[in-house]
Amino acid sequence: MDGNPIQVIWKDDNSTPSQAVTDAKTLLQDDQVNILAGGVNSASAIAMEPLALKYHTVYMVGPAVADSITGQYYNKYIFKISPNSYMEAKAAVLSIGTPGSTVAQLAPSYAFGYDSVTAFQKLATQAGLKDVLNVFADPTATDFTPQLTRILQVHPKYLFVTWAGAPGPWNSIANMKLQQQGITVVTGIPNIAAIQALFGQFAGMRGFTTYYYQLPHNPINEYLIQHDESEFHTVPDLFDPDGMAAAIALVDGLKKTAGNANGNALSTALSGMSFKGPKGTYTFRASDHQALQNQYSVILKNEPGYAYPVPTLLKVIPASETIPPVLNGGQ
Repeated sequence: MDGNPIQVIWKDDNSTPSQAVTDAKTLLQDDQVNILAGGVNSASAIAMEPLALKYHTVYMVGPAVADSITGQYYNKYIFKISPNSYMEAKAAVLSIGTPGSTVAQLAPSYAFGYDSVTAFQKLATQAGLKDVLNVFADPTATDFTPQLTRILQVHPKYLFVTWAGAPGPWNSIANMKLQQQGITVVTGIPNIAAIQALFGQFAGMRGFTTYYYQLPHNPINEYLIQHDESEFHTVPDLFDPDGMAAAIALVDGLKKTAGNANGNALSTALSGMSFKGPKGTYTFRASDHQALQNQYSVILKNEPGYAYPVPTLLKVIPASETIPPVLNGGQ
């Protein structure tokens, strides 16, 4: 930055909270890093948050989504670059948009799933949808017959599936022919590999996504696409914009502090800051440091030249339509 090198040290926590804490302590104590970033798994991110407070170090969280990251576990050094569960749930509700319809939910039995179901349930009710059943399953499960049987018994108009990772419930949903029985499946659209592996039978399914590389149209996203194609011979995927946006935000913050990476100075600089990223404008809300940002309502379509059904834009969901409540008690 401004001719000064920024060193990046990588650790892989294997999405395990205890390993995340061990790695973070090594980075803070031995490597004496100035900033923490990352957290694919919400449980790991939450486990690391007290270390940011203890060491007065800015922690840029993403792509973990649990509301509690900027809620009950918030401290002033936490900045959340990815959308939270409420924002994704609101995007899902806006992608359904049929008041009076019945909805069931299927989600994994950990923080991500619980937060998502709670947020969606409240928002669905506000939008005039009838939330008739919430079903949780072990995130490592491979057979979802018991859960889907319960859902078929109440036969909702929509089934909203919240899931991260493979294989998830998709083979079971296809095998039990929920869509053919009149239940419209709606979900957050995952990364390209997961779309190809899991959603081959789901062309026509509607949903929302936080990012697909063809959806945003701006110079920063174009740069990201060109960079990934040149450097990695592939296109940016679901979580790539979180990493790029985090880097842009940190550099912009460091410019505001004239390069001072002290946690207190950098936290003050980042709080309330707006900046341009791959999805357009992001804003770190001053009250809880959640980054407000656009999302996308899409439909999966089979397109020539693609080995998977392509997320095709129905509408941009602007940041102003998914603003989450502040849950940190005014800390």
